[in-house]
Amino acid sequence: MRLNRAQWCWLLYDPGNAAFALLVRAVFAPLFLMACSKNIWSESAATANWGMVCSLAGVFAGACSLYFGALADAYARRKLALAVSTAIGVAATLFLALVSDHRLILAGYFVALAAYMVSNSFYDSLLISVAKPEEFSWLSTFAYGFGYLGGLVPFLGILAGGFFIEDSVVTARTAFVTAALWWAIFTVPLLLKVREKRTEKHLSKWYEGFRQLGATLLEVWQNRNTRLFLMAYFLYIDGVSTILLMATPISVEIGMSEMLLMATILGLQVIGFPATVLAGVLAKVFGARRVVYIELALYIVTAALIGVLTLLAEYQSKVAVFLTAALLIALAQGGIQSLSRSLFGCLIPPDKAAEYFGVYNIFGKFTTILGPVLIYAVAQLWQRSEYGIVLLIVPFTAGGILLSRVDFSDRK
Repeated sequence: MRLNRAQWCWLLYDPGNAAFALLVRAVFAPLFLMACSKNIWSESAATANWGMVCSLAGVFAGACSLYFGALADAYARRKLALAVSTAIGVAATLFLALVSDHRLILAGYFVALAAYMVSNSFYDSLLISVAKPEEFSWLSTFAYGFGYLGGLVPFLGILAGGFFIEDSVVTARTAFVTAALWWAIFTVPLLLKVREKRTEKHLSKWYEGFRQLGATLLEVWQNRNTRLFLMAYFLYIDGVSTILLMATPISVEIGMSEMLLMATILGLQVIGFPATVLAGVLAKVFGARRVVYIELALYIVTAALIGVLTLLAEYQSKVAVFLTAALLIALAQGGIQSLSRSLFGCLIPPDKAAEYFGVYNIFGKFTTILGPVLIYAVAQLWQRSEYGIVLLIVPFTAGGILLSRVDFSDRK
């Protein structure tokens, strides 16, 4: 598939916000919090509090994206909503570079993560403005794969700088500034070149957005296919996001060095790009849903491997199991996210894209609730967050079963 200018400009947002996803969310923000709260919280308490903040940010972002998605659709202002949410996320990320208090770190991260999630909703909704339904799977997976490369470049820069900056806190602050600037710069092409599809709808008053939101939620729920898909997506993508959010804190708990963690994440980015693009190729041959089933199986094995960590005493054995789990995540993560987006795009009306993707994201990555809550509860009871990861096998399996009941007609 040959991409046009609008499609290139749209997908460039993926490597832009990938810098936040990798540098801030996955790596340096949790390490930064643990370093700044070292004499206040235990490592398990810091991990649990981190998970709860992530869940609360997901709930808040989901509520915002639903309402503002209705307004953005009605006034054809998806790009404006994307610009505003991105600006808030960039500002909050820069704020993290200026603070040291653990409470301010959590507050700043809450805002940054919520804004990142909201911006993704509007970014996803613009997929229908740059591609036809038959192009969704390929463009979506290619964008995710390109995001791996885009996040890799600033990450390599931070790693290189880390050899000269021995202070991990200074390195984290540098990463925050780098991620914020990278995110902002790669947003510009989309805002300049992508033309969003206009709609015939219009709301005479801003508060009518609530009525429109209610109508959309009712419409989504009454449609059997969207209802089943969103329930399935909620179950399995919540586990995907939870494992991503908790990987770094768990690596700290098992005693992995920061340098080994960085090398592992570097390897994930390198593997993630071809794995995600391959998922798009396989989807064209076997169907997107079948590829999602394979990746769900990989995540079930990953969750089981994390549980094995609790049975091991030797450091080398723990690291070997952790690295194996990380490899499986690299093979499955980009594909399951991008193909889910394309599958949902085939089910929705184009004139309600932002609203529907707002619902999609509140059922998915905006509501990373179940996993973090499980981990928080398990950490409080047994001081072992790994047990919570093992329990994710249940929603992974249930999500796959529900997905099998969705009728995609000729787009299976």
